[in-house]
Amino acid sequence: MPMSLPYFSPSDLLPEPLPTLEQVLSCENFLAPPKAYLHKRMSIVRIGKFVAKYGKDVRSVEGETMLFVKLSTTVPVPEVYAIYKFGDDDEMTMIITEFVEGISLGSCLEFMSVEEVNDVQKQLTAQMDKLRCIPAPSYYGALGRRPLLDPYTAEEFGPFDKFTDFNKVWFDIFFPHNDTKRFTDIKKFFTISFECITSAKGHTHPVFTHGDLHEQNVIVRPCGTPVIIDYESAGFYPVYHEKLVLQSNNCPLDFLREEFPDECEMGIDARNAWNKAEREREFDDLTSLDY
Repeated sequence: MPMSLPYFSPSDLLPEPLPTLEQVLSCENFLAPPKAYLHKRMSIVRIGKFVAKYGKDVRSVEGETMLFVKLSTTVPVPEVYAIYKFGDDDEMTMIITEFVEGISLGSCLEFMSVEEVNDVQKQLTAQMDKLRCIPAPSYYGALGRRPLLDPYTAEEFGPFDKFTDFNKVWFDIFFPHNDTKRFTDIKKFFTISFECITSAKGHTHPVFTHGDLHEQNVIVRPCGTPVIIDYESAGFYPVYHEKLVLQSNNCPLDFLREEFPDECEMGIDARNAWNKAEREREFDDLTSLDY
């Protein structure tokens, strides 16, 4: 069940007084320019020892998931100090967490030694082992049987009781248009093929999944401990899903112990087929203009 809001951490656990809503909204110390969030209506600012993430497209389940991970595992996760609604009709959500001191993995890889990189990869693999061992429910969805979130389209989907339903909707998101028979056939072929392969391999059961793993979503503390951040897309996905995300994000390090070569290969084949069809459509459009 979703937790009751508002949530505030006990005052004795705060590193300093919690910033007020007015202080957060007036803060211009953006961790990235607001336009960097593309279509997402949100802002992320650093204010003192805190990070505040707020807006219409911020979901309370992100903060709740971090609290859940902290209670369920020993995996380092940003401390969550507040989750609450605000604005007209409470249409906006505020999540205040600790500011994790350190540097993103993507920024520090180039000057880390081979030994340091191997140590970080080993720690992240152990963290992922623990996350993936969290007891999973029977559904595919976010914590509390709520919708999952695609991090790049901001589209919510699910929850689902059946893998076939998850697979179909995921391919609808993966392939966002089907305006001709060419695209419809590609989507249908790979949706069915992917379902057959994963079912035959026994890779359809849900496990806890971060959902957007890449080098910018890992902060390496000065002590060398990596901390995974940004749990907005986390939830219970098919067991292979995290691997596909790492592949899609071109992450330079692999944090998963399991290998899913068939699913990864089919994911690449599907994307290549789709891209080829798009190029062919562009060529057809240009050819038609010549006449």
